[in-house]
Amino acid sequence: MAEIAMRHALHARGLRAQVSSAGVNALPDQSAHPTCIEVVARAGLGVLSSHRSRLLSSLMLGEADFVLCMGHDHRQSILARSPQYAGRVRLLGHWQGIEIADPVSGPVEGFEECLESMNDCIGQWIDRLSRQGLLQ
Repeated sequence: MAEIAMRHALHARGLRAQVSSAGVNALPDQSAHPTCIEVVARAGLGVLSSHRSRLLSSLMLGEADFVLCMGHDHRQSILARSPQYAGRVRLLGHWQGIEIADPVSGPVEGFEECLESMNDCIGQWIDRLSRQGLLQ
């Protein structure tokens, strides 16, 4: 959800950036959760039916300028594997001082709340990165 929400937010502001997603413990080539697909479509953000999961790799981290993760546990896992990228890895909810929980085992409302939190946090990141001249 975060990848498609970020793409949508950047596009809506006329900004461009390369955006991709990968999971810390993802099983490769899995489709998005059906409720996630539904919530993203209802929000008008796009279609996730062709999305496939990827496991985060050191190569991906090395190519990234910036990595946003959902929770402290994700960040710690990334840094345990690749501590040299500590300066690139931040929480998506950093500016609000929050972690964003994975709604996968909960009801549709959890997915909706998760997406709403993501959108709020994404907006804050885009604002700050734009002001710093890092997004155009």
